[in-house]
Amino acid sequence: MTEHGPSPSRERLEELADTLWAERHLVEFLLYKLTVAKLLLVADERRFVSAALAEVEQVVTRLRDAEQRRQTAVAAVAAEWRRAPADITLSALAEDTEEPMRGVFEDHRKGFLELSVEIEETATENRRLASGSLNSIQQAIEALAGPPAAPTYNAAGRTQAPQVGPSKWDQSL
Repeated sequence: MTEHGPSPSRERLEELADTLWAERHLVEFLLYKLTVAKLLLVADERRFVSAALAEVEQVVTRLRDAEQRRQTAVAAVAAEWRRAPADITLSALAEDTEEPMRGVFEDHRKGFLELSVEIEETATENRRLASGSLNSIQQAIEALAGPPAAPTYNAAGRTQAPQVGPSKWDQSL
């Protein structure tokens, strides 16, 4: 018995721990996919970036399913513990359960924190690299077609985008 009421059964805690392991593996897989995308951006392999980002999205979808399974497992523990599911955090589990589950939940808490920092850093770097790639693409287009011209007015007094003739492309190529 904890200060919060009866302890969840060992079986419920193990189910939750197993659910957390599965989710943690998916989070690690997400980090892997983000790292692959980063390496492709660094290597300037633009043709593969969209495929890498599609794979990231697939992992994110799988993570949403894993989050639902975790919510179900947390709700089962919360019901036995007679607490709100929002109160069943990894910190609370690490504090309020006995060994060996205490160590398991503490390990999950540290692991998820470390992974979230790594994912945030990698995603930030990916955004920076992608912005740089877009700038270099824009510069290449301007080198071929010239800078974008300002809109002009047509005979009806409406704005009209300037027409870029094929001669500029022919000269550049």
